[in-house]
Amino acid sequence: MTPKRCGRIGVLLAAAGGAPLLLAAQAHAQSATISASSSKATDVSEIVVTASRREQNLSKVPESVSAFTAAKMDIQGIKSIADVSKFTPGVSFDQDTHDVSIRGIDSTAGSSTTGVYIDDTPVQMRNLGLNANNTLPTVFDLDRVEILRGPQGTLFGAGSEGGTVRYITNQPSLTKFTAFAHGELDYTDGGAPSYELGAAAGGPIVEDKLGFRVSAWWRREGGYIDRVDYQSLGVTEPNANRVDTVALRAAFAWAPTSSLTITPSIDFQKRNQNNYDNYWVGISNPGAGQFLNGTPDRMADPDHWLLPALKIEWKGPGVSFISNTSYYARKEEVNGYSGTLYDLSYFQHFTLGDTYGYPSDPNGNPCTNNCQSLYPLLTSTGINTSLGQPLLNNYVATNVITNSQYNWTQEFRLQSNDPAAKLQWVAGAFMAFNYQRSTEIIYDPELPALTNLLWAEDMITAWGQDLLPGGIDYINDTSAHDRQIALFADGTYSITDQLKFEVGLRFAWTHFDYQNLNTGAQDLLDSGGLPATASGSKNEKPLTPKVGLTYQVTSDDMVYGTISKGYRIGGATPPLPAVACGGTFPTEYNSDSVWSYEVGTKDRFLDRTLQVSGSLFYINWSNIQQAVYVPTCGIQYTTNLGSAISKGFDLEGQWQLSHAFEVELSVGYTDATFSKTAFDVFNNILAEKGDALDVVPWTVTLGAQYNFHVFDHPAFLRADDEFNSKRTTPIPAEDPATTYYDPGLVPNPATNLLNLRAGMSVDKWDLALYINNALNAHPQLNLQHQDSDTLLYEAQTFRPLTVGFAATFRY
Repeated sequence: MTPKRCGRIGVLLAAAGGAPLLLAAQAHAQSATISASSSKATDVSEIVVTASRREQNLSKVPESVSAFTAAKMDIQGIKSIADVSKFTPGVSFDQDTHDVSIRGIDSTAGSSTTGVYIDDTPVQMRNLGLNANNTLPTVFDLDRVEILRGPQGTLFGAGSEGGTVRYITNQPSLTKFTAFAHGELDYTDGGAPSYELGAAAGGPIVEDKLGFRVSAWWRREGGYIDRVDYQSLGVTEPNANRVDTVALRAAFAWAPTSSLTITPSIDFQKRNQNNYDNYWVGISNPGAGQFLNGTPDRMADPDHWLLPALKIEWKGPGVSFISNTSYYARKEEVNGYSGTLYDLSYFQHFTLGDTYGYPSDPNGNPCTNNCQSLYPLLTSTGINTSLGQPLLNNYVATNVITNSQYNWTQEFRLQSNDPAAKLQWVAGAFMAFNYQRSTEIIYDPELPALTNLLWAEDMITAWGQDLLPGGIDYINDTSAHDRQIALFADGTYSITDQLKFEVGLRFAWTHFDYQNLNTGAQDLLDSGGLPATASGSKNEKPLTPKVGLTYQVTSDDMVYGTISKGYRIGGATPPLPAVACGGTFPTEYNSDSVWSYEVGTKDRFLDRTLQVSGSLFYINWSNIQQAVYVPTCGIQYTTNLGSAISKGFDLEGQWQLSHAFEVELSVGYTDATFSKTAFDVFNNILAEKGDALDVVPWTVTLGAQYNFHVFDHPAFLRADDEFNSKRTTPIPAEDPATTYYDPGLVPNPATNLLNLRAGMSVDKWDLALYINNALNAHPQLNLQHQDSDTLLYEAQTFRPLTVGFAATFRY
């Protein structure tokens, strides 16, 4: 049996770091050369990326790629992928699931739609149950972050259906020693201060033979949402949504010969979010900067992972061999949803006798104590204290979801290394053997007393079993294996000096299997009074091709077109109990896939002071893996339902107007809608043709920077403004034509976020002042409630106005 749906139950379709601060001259020197004697604006420099698995200038890569160097992330105040997404057209970040959506392709059911890589190691997670959140790698001591828009199935395989995010770490140097230390302090309006300390160093141990790179980083992100007693509104834990993160890294490079380099490395990260970022709408006052959360059970999210890896690179005449071996071990123990709010919203259906078909107690027996008088159990401000029941006033149930993954990956690549050759190629083999476990437990020690209150029955009568030891009400335990072997090749042939043709292909053998156990009082009611066990498997042989054509019009202008396919591996899902859920449901799901059609251009104008890249895309997403909630039994299953079309464009530009002034622009437009109506097993409409996928249509980010000198010290002023439009087309849960329409859900409003920075370099010190959310905007975002009959709403917002100071010392 799949787990119970949490959070925004009314939405039925899951588909529907601070790097060291490099200021002024140092950051600007990587993007332009400032010359006081020059009268013309300077060139916008190139960034070297490895999006095609070989080094290329970004302007020569025939794909829609955004790249953020360490210097660029410093100057823009980027600390995580959430910040990166704000500056990247067509990309959005989900604060709850940590999912990255690229061009509207995102689903929390099944495998990830976006590949997430640390160097050459994929680290994304399959959704076995609930709240299989991806991790959030820091950006401290990175060389760069690359965002590849569009399917990357040929070179990066499954999990890169919509695109790929790559964190590229700094590698040990065999020739030069560098080191820095970084500190930061800021204060959030109405919240707690944040602190950050980090250091990194590296260089040769034996010149040209042996080198190292080590780093350590810690950050306390102060909270701004208070936990309160929802009855008295007295604060029980101020600024409860704080986050503590520690990141450690060590790497060594050994070059026994001039052509061979062996690089072992190990990364560790521990991130602990004390409480989630939701506030209760009914008791908060955003206009006064008052964000309150009355959830009785604390919603924590501790997450830690370890990644040892071994990279071997041999460079021969005309060809290179690269091997990457890695083992990724991660454990997240998250309070994925409030057990208190979920249970009470679920139980109140039995008292309501509503359209869910619950006339009485959980077994369908008529109430003998007028249980309907106890509705609602949840009001807009918390548990219904007006019912005069002390038990309800102190009721707490706790949900704990533990997601663990242990992934071994091996990739071998052979690739050309002569940039003058007419044929540039890469070929290789990829193997992954992944074990994952998801365990969901609800601790509800007061359920016997609550059962007696609601229906005047004991546990055996109402639920068929008493609580398990420790006050456990429900257990869902799923273990699974993902195995994959793939062969891939990609080649680009220069037909002429200007015209190039690319073709790529990846063929994979994939296997998925699972073992599932469900037990506990709530589950036994659904499964006829016995613990439910299930197993299943799925095997597939996906093929992902890519073809492209590039024409270099001039040395500064390029046009390209690509057709590519992306996919997600299919899987199996535990069977739902037919009696409790009222029907027969699928027990496996196939891979879904996208076909992407893209044309783009990359150009330099005005004596190379203006650099522009843009693309138009059309994506056909078919056989979408979706999670469907079944309200009669409060659980969900995963299946393939519907198809969608995503079309739009992205545009990025950087203009060096003078040696002192530069502007940057990022514009993305995505129109993503269901292309045909989707039905559940009861023939209910889950999504109607034309309903939107949950993606922001327009994103616009404008940045401007002025560089100058103060007493011969380089300095700068910078402003970045991000605008997100309102979605005007309803998602399925907002569409009255769908079966599970929820009138309480509304799309996010249009938002605007302004950040300001100023800095100066003095000798070996880089100093900066910054103001994030300078307008102190507090839009109501991600409004949600447990289901359409629950009056208690939660929402999120921007971190309030934050003023800070940062300093970096470089050696």
